[in-house]
Amino acid sequence: MIIYINEREVVMRPSNDALAEAILEQAKKDFLHKGYRKTSVRGIAAAVDVTTGALYRYYASKEALFDAIVEDPAQELLDLFESYAESNVPCDDTGAVLSDLPYRSTDHMKKLVAYIYEHYDVFKLIASCAEGTKYAHYVERLIAIETVSAIDLIEELVCAGKLTHSIDDMFIHMIITSMFTGIFEIIAHDEPIDDAVAHIESLQRFYAAGWREMLKES
Repeated sequence: MIIYINEREVVMRPSNDALAEAILEQAKKDFLHKGYRKTSVRGIAAAVDVTTGALYRYYASKEALFDAIVEDPAQELLDLFESYAESNVPCDDTGAVLSDLPYRSTDHMKKLVAYIYEHYDVFKLIASCAEGTKYAHYVERLIAIETVSAIDLIEELVCAGKLTHSIDDMFIHMIITSMFTGIFEIIAHDEPIDDAVAHIESLQRFYAAGWREMLKES
């Protein structure tokens, strides 16, 4: 619909913010309960008492619904990890560098857990309910960022003469993959945030010891 105000053309959106939010909330419930593949747009529409045609005025597809729920927090977490990766700068103390490989410092890991729990439903969807969406491999993107960061940092240390041996790239990928599996287990098992923080700190210490052992001079 187009109306004119003071001779200016204004496009009026046929929208209802409360209804749009209700659709999104119902979609989130259904995705969490059934997963993406088994959730139907028809079922979401029926639950909020609108036709599928009315729903499509707000969200063009089931994928658009899922995107609307998870896209912003998911991208912000990727940006957060990329900023951590860019902050990897070798220093004279190899031991100090290890505190940022690739599990990050304890402070960074606490921020990670806090962010995940701030957007808990989003990351529950990504971790457990995203099969069939572009987010099915989201965790692999985080792993890729961390893997490249760790490989680059170790190569810089070797080139600078601060480390006399390198580590196989595939092994680095394996370590980081297992680390992220552990991180997302806190979501899979619906841990309270205090327990999650404690377990992540323990995991960080465990992997820190492993990295130090792997990077010992041979």
